Amino acid sequence: MKRLYRILSAIALLLTIACQKEDVVDTGITDVSNPMAGKSVYYKGETVNIKFNASAAWTAELEFRQGEDWAQIARTTGNDGAGEGLVRLNFDANETGEERRVILWISVQGKPDTHGFEIKQAAEPEASKMSEFLNAKMDQILMEDYLWAEEYRALDRDLTVGYSDFLYTHLTQLGETNIEDGGYYRAFSANSGKRYIYSYIQEVTDPAAKSGAAPLTRTGTLTSTFGLGIGPLFASPTGTGDNIYLTVGYVYRGSPAEAAGLEKGDNIYAVAKGNGNPVTITRDNYQTYMKELFSSASGTYTLMFARYDIPTDTGYELNLDHAVDITAQSYGYDPILYAAYLQKQDITTSEETSSWPDFCIGYLAMESFDMSAQFVLEDQLRQFKEAGINELVLDFSFCVGGVVDQACYLASSIVGADHNGDIFFTALFNDESKEDWTFGGNNPNLPEEQRLGTGPDFGLERVWIIVSENTASAAELIINALKSNAVNFPVTIIGSRTEGKNVGMEVQYINYGSRSFEFAPITYWGLNADGVKGPADGFIPEGENLLNNQNSSYDDDVINIFPYTFGDWGNFAFNRPFYYIFCDIVGDERPQDNFSSQAVKSGISMPSAAPIASTGVKKVPGRYGSIIYRNN
Repeated sequence: MKRLYRILSAIALLLTIACQKEDVVDTGITDVSNPMAGKSVYYKGETVNIKFNASAAWTAELEFRQGEDWAQIARTTGNDGAGEGLVRLNFDANETGEERRVILWISVQGKPDTHGFEIKQAAEPEASKMSEFLNAKMDQILMEDYLWAEEYRALDRDLTVGYSDFLYTHLTQLGETNIEDGGYYRAFSANSGKRYIYSYIQEVTDPAAKSGAAPLTRTGTLTSTFGLGIGPLFASPTGTGDNIYLTVGYVYRGSPAEAAGLEKGDNIYAVAKGNGNPVTITRDNYQTYMKELFSSASGTYTLMFARYDIPTDTGYELNLDHAVDITAQSYGYDPILYAAYLQKQDITTSEETSSWPDFCIGYLAMESFDMSAQFVLEDQLRQFKEAGINELVLDFSFCVGGVVDQACYLASSIVGADHNGDIFFTALFNDESKEDWTFGGNNPNLPEEQRLGTGPDFGLERVWIIVSENTASAAELIINALKSNAVNFPVTIIGSRTEGKNVGMEVQYINYGSRSFEFAPITYWGLNADGVKGPADGFIPEGENLLNNQNSSYDDDVINIFPYTFGDWGNFAFNRPFYYIFCDIVGDERPQDNFSSQAVKSGISMPSAAPIASTGVKKVPGRYGSIIYRNN
């Protein structure tokens, strides 16, 4: 999710106009009270209030000089006009091993320059020793196993930097050589042209990780996470002044948000925390609430939202009279976001069904491939089998990848038993050694009794996959595998260009005292049965299946907010990619509509397959990647 949230935040920044300059001339800011001037924020984290007088209304924004998201704008007051203003900042604990800096920029209306407050946070005492230890371990592994190990060894490496910055600092020095360890943000992003990398290190608390055991087990219990259960949020103007809707990308199954009745496509326009008064979402505060609602691990919120839930002859009417109370708590992480099946007899709103073939369409939306939820995936595929599906739509528009074993399991169920033993993908390492994974055979590193094998054979003759810039890694492995000449299984992709992650990671664990860190460097290429890598710039839907070209303009797209919607998964009026697929399946002509506005037509809803009740305990970190866990 972390990567996905960065992309979403970058899109949302398009709504904020900010001018940042180093030379402050006339900023409109006077009488500054900055308690951190000449000091450093406590390394364990603290709250800081910065006060000032402004000559007009103003906005606040943070620019991180090291890392990101370790400080947050918790509150702003007096920002709607001239007078005394306040910005409250929350700082997380600093475990990087080095001092870090952030700049608070204040932009006053009518002023050409912004006012910047640079704030430092001290490093944890003795943390530099931990960073040097972790850096030395990572350095040793990278010199041997990194996919571009030879080029890495030639670098002048600094083992004294903070461990959280070690990878980005050094791996980006390789330039285009290792460009497929990450890439550049795309044109629609506010970070357009900036480099990012996939290789990561992250502290974990899983006891199995601390013992060195690979967490590749089927426990029948979901790993737990904490929060409201609200997925990524899309910011859009309401059409009233500076007010903003935070549109829900999706909610997690089994989460507090789902229990409260919040749905994909709901438009949050005001938030009250605890017993406080409702705060309207505006251009000044929407980023703060976007992050808080997405990541909050505590607190009770009242959310006021609008929903397109009143069908009319011409479309859907927006109903603003919705509100829910949600309390953040622990819930089991379910990577299946939505699952349903649609049969011909379920459709009663059309008079053209006589010419349609018999169909039972399975629809499966996944956020990741996560081994803790293998039992949920198995049960869902069983429900599809019992329903007799003969068409399958995989919605990978939010699927950032994950464990290869589970991707292979799902792909085996798609292609069927006739392909058991055929190559699903080949891992190619830096020493030219290879590792073949096969449909049905799965992970060659595990004893046969521990392998996932294959799911039920649906007898499919084709598969439809909805994709976007979030579709990456293990999800792309499936597309690449099906497209090989050796497998030759018909696959149609629809949506926008995928991420283009054709490399994968081997997860290892590094212990420092009582603390454990998951380290996942890029170590292999992912090849299909033809020996072909997935495209480095992503898979691109062809012809009319390309719904969003991801350039900096929204005006030339069939769906300018794709993959987000203003309605739930099962409604054709909002899930246009699925409606287009449905038209293709039944032989109807696709509607020639541009879906760039919120004006939508009436649609058909799908009956939902019963979700699996489950409990468990924290998201497995690092789901972003074609991950292979090793029993080292």
